[in-house]
Amino acid sequence: MEIDHYNEGDILIVAPSGKLDTTHAPDFSKLIKKLFEDKPKACLIDLSNITFLASSGLQSILAAAKNAKKEEMSFGVFGMQDMAYNVFTMSGFNQFIKTFDSKEDALANLL
Repeated sequence: MEIDHYNEGDILIVAPSGKLDTTHAPDFSKLIKKLFEDKPKACLIDLSNITFLASSGLQSILAAAKNAKKEEMSFGVFGMQDMAYNVFTMSGFNQFIKTFDSKEDALANLL
C-alpha cells in the first residue's frame, strides 16, 4: 500500500491506495499521527484508490477522526468505491464521520 499526502490550503489530504487492512492499517495510523503534528485546520481521507477496506482499516480511520476531534480539526472522507462505501455504511461510520462523493464536494462543504 502507498500513502500519498498533500495540502490544499489549510486542509491535509491523505490518499492511501490498495488494501487498508490488518497489514497496512498500522502504517496508515502512524502517518496520520505524524501529519497531525503540523496542526492542519482539517483532514480529508481520499479513499478513491482503496480496493479493500477491512475492520482494522475502519478502526484506523476512526482513530484518525477521534484525534482530529481532539485537536479541534474538521475531518471527513471522500471518493469511496462501492466496496468501501458498503463497508463504511454497514458499520455505521457514516453516522459520525462526514462522507463526500468527491474532493471538490469535500473541500466546499467540510469546514
